[in-house]
Amino acid sequence: MELLKNLCLAGGISGKEGEAADIVKAELKKFCDDVSTDSFGNVIGRKGKGGKKILIAAHVDEIGLMVKYISKEGFINFVKVGGIDDRVLFGQRVIIKGRNGDVFGIIGSKPPHLQKDEEKKKVVEHTDLFIDIGCESKEEAETKVEITDAIIFEPNFGNLNKDLYYGKAIDNRVGCYAMLKIMEKINAKNLNAEIYGAATAQEEVGLKRVQKTVSI
Repeated sequence: MELLKNLCLAGGISGKEGEAADIVKAELKKFCDDVSTDSFGNVIGRKGKGGKKILIAAHVDEIGLMVKYISKEGFINFVKVGGIDDRVLFGQRVIIKGRNGDVFGIIGSKPPHLQKDEEKKKVVEHTDLFIDIGCESKEEAETKVEITDAIIFEPNFGNLNKDLYYGKAIDNRVGCYAMLKIMEKINAKNLNAEIYGAATAQEEVGLKRVQKTVSI
């Protein structure tokens, strides 16, 4: 389970899959004849040459957020990357992948005692939420993060009961894990086929890059 754990703990929102994709690429290099990353961010490994082409694919990207704006108070406004229910955002612990390293933050909103009665009855939309990274001004925050920085939910991985596991981005890092294990087993066999293992990019924002992969 160590490989699955490492995949889940790695960052990789849609369009910025690098950290997780690098793990997949390193694993594929152990048992593939050729491994490459295309211009769209898909990681593709090939085993064998000639015969039918068979593709085993799983998307490597995860849902997340991206820095949109930094307020004068030093709070971070964000946009969603992928399908995220606004109801689960408040109070989430997040990591901003800043240029000088990871920046910890917590998603907050207007406190209840400042909300009007009608506001308390509604789901707080993500546009009214912010991330507190402990800075007291825009200038201070800008030394740590910048617009378009990727934001992931705090990494976690664990065992619920027996063979049941949970983890950040287990959708679909578990698919990448399965693909890697299949490619590992194929490595020991002499098959008359070209087998491709692929970790595809940007699935969470509309299956954008898998079409490039299936055209191998």
